[in-house]
Amino acid sequence: MGGGLAGSELAAAVSNAGGLGVLGMGGLPAQVIREEIRRLRSLTSNPFGVNLIMPLMGEEPQVECCLEERVPLIIFFWGDPSSYIENAHSVGTKVAVQAGSAEEAKAAAAAGVDAVIIQGVEAGGHVRSTTALSILLPAAVDAIRPVPVIAAGGIADARGLVAALDLGAQAVSLGTRFLCSAESRAAPAYKERIVGARAEDTYYTKLFDLEWPDAAHRVLRNKVVEEWEAAGSPPTGQRPGEGQVVGTMPVAGQTYELKRYGVFMPMEGFQGDLEEQVLYCGQSCTLVNDIKPAAEIIRDIVKDAEAQLVGR
Repeated sequence: MGGGLAGSELAAAVSNAGGLGVLGMGGLPAQVIREEIRRLRSLTSNPFGVNLIMPLMGEEPQVECCLEERVPLIIFFWGDPSSYIENAHSVGTKVAVQAGSAEEAKAAAAAGVDAVIIQGVEAGGHVRSTTALSILLPAAVDAIRPVPVIAAGGIADARGLVAALDLGAQAVSLGTRFLCSAESRAAPAYKERIVGARAEDTYYTKLFDLEWPDAAHRVLRNKVVEEWEAAGSPPTGQRPGEGQVVGTMPVAGQTYELKRYGVFMPMEGFQGDLEEQVLYCGQSCTLVNDIKPAAEIIRDIVKDAEAQLVGR
């Protein structure tokens, strides 16, 4: 949920409800990240995290910004964060890595991370894994014990939480379910599209690659996908309408042009046609049937999970 899709409002709502809210700051400049951290702190006194996507960091000092702000947790994705761990620990910041294999989890644990988020192939957005969470999670737990493992991918309700705990996870990380929260910055029509979707409507691909090449992701099928397939699934550089501006939205105080096959999803203020956009979505969309406040999502999941565990 990078690009600010998970902003200070959502992160604060999750933290205030007893979860660990995370700012999705992948692809944003350091100054915007700093502003979001400070706004988040004005909304909650509880712990939170900041998620950074390493291929989108460029020359921006995002990590340095987070350490200067003494954030409780940094979550790295899609890369080797080992060079940052010592500095993070020196200022009291914990480090987690989102991994897509037991081998990647082992490397992160050896580097000294405080926790590993293990991501199954069911996940929405960019997907590091090629394996189902039900197989990958226990393998990762065994591989890096006693380092805590957090489960991600395909989880949207209490049954998923309880199953993950049974497989050895100490927590779960939810994306698609919180995308469809009142506080997420996804465009309203995008949220409604996910609510009406099922797992079979998602598509695992590398199609939307203009700002981030050769990185697999799970999206909802739409006209872009269908036209590309109808054209014979041509490679980058030869795709129908490649690089055309297909929408705009405000990002970091500026108007951002969304291009066909681009990496950024439609958020608040989006102008354009959803059929032309990248619509990240996990297979858990089957279990997401409404849009409601993040606190209500957490309350319902915890209440139902407790009932299941007590009833055993």
